[in-house]
Amino acid sequence: MFSNIKIIGGIEVTTNWIIEELRNRGHNVWVPSEQKKPGWVDDGEVDIICSSSFDPLTFYQLYRYKSKFKETAAVVQHAHTTYEDLKGNILPDNPIINKILKYWIKILYSQAHLLMTPSDYAKKLLEAVQKTRTYPIWSVSSGMIIDKFEEKKEYRPNFRKYLNRNFGVPLNAVIILNVGLIWKRKRVDTFGEVAKVFPEYYFVWVGPLENDPDIEDVSKINNMIFTGYYDDIREPYYGADIFLCTSDEENLCLPLIEASLSNLPIVARDIEVFNWLEHDYSAYKGKNAEDFIKGIKLLLSDSKYREKLIKNANKKARELHDFNDTVDTIEKYFKKALQIKRIWDSKI
Repeated sequence: MFSNIKIIGGIEVTTNWIIEELRNRGHNVWVPSEQKKPGWVDDGEVDIICSSSFDPLTFYQLYRYKSKFKETAAVVQHAHTTYEDLKGNILPDNPIINKILKYWIKILYSQAHLLMTPSDYAKKLLEAVQKTRTYPIWSVSSGMIIDKFEEKKEYRPNFRKYLNRNFGVPLNAVIILNVGLIWKRKRVDTFGEVAKVFPEYYFVWVGPLENDPDIEDVSKINNMIFTGYYDDIREPYYGADIFLCTSDEENLCLPLIEASLSNLPIVARDIEVFNWLEHDYSAYKGKNAEDFIKGIKLLLSDSKYREKLIKNANKKARELHDFNDTVDTIEKYFKKALQIKRIWDSKI
């Protein structure tokens, strides 16, 4: 098996987990960024070519390796990226660029024998764009290694001490957390809007910083903190009091799963991809800043309600996003891709 990674953030982490687990299960896996190429690759003993990125270089590499191993290898593309979540984020939001972007998405996934998406919602979006495709699109959660998110007593104090040392946050402060890359669709502006209503609480965004005018404006709010990259993401989850997800477009949202597994109560935007969480049962969901404000007030004032959301979200995350189930499904999809390739080849 062959895999190519050219992506950042949580997707990179889970892709590395998948590679490690496939190796543990006895599969040969090679990543082009690894300097030493195994002999089995030079000998052409490649069954699966798998990519999980959206840039032109990856597309070129995919095309090149597909041609090189055309006799034996099926192509599986892990489609983490849709037109909707790129629009207005990497490139300016205007009609001409958006039209090009939609066309690029069509071209990007044109090499596949089988396309995997991280959610049924992403699957639906890609089916709408890829109307003339010759390959199936199936979904599988990126998954989480659940044991990695078991609580350790040092997580909360470590994060609290970090905030106190670097940003002067009192050790006993109420912390409202968000995690992720700061793309426009993540709606950092809404996060800041909510922060203004609660000057006595601290709103902390953990994740790599980008040059975004929204950050400039929001960072001027006294109780708003951008930490940048944080080494062990479990510490922020266990060190915070509420997870506030303001994003209005996601294909899965790994931080929402991580927060659920870390027993951090969730306030999130009510969008389709978050339907695995139910309003007033496993999360408080809303449409706008006003709704998020209500959710925060309720979670901080009603301990029974808070515990109910925590318990139910944790249970649902374990049911739907177990990493072992993810890799089981990926193995099945790889076998299906090889079957599809044989059918394709027999028609040539």
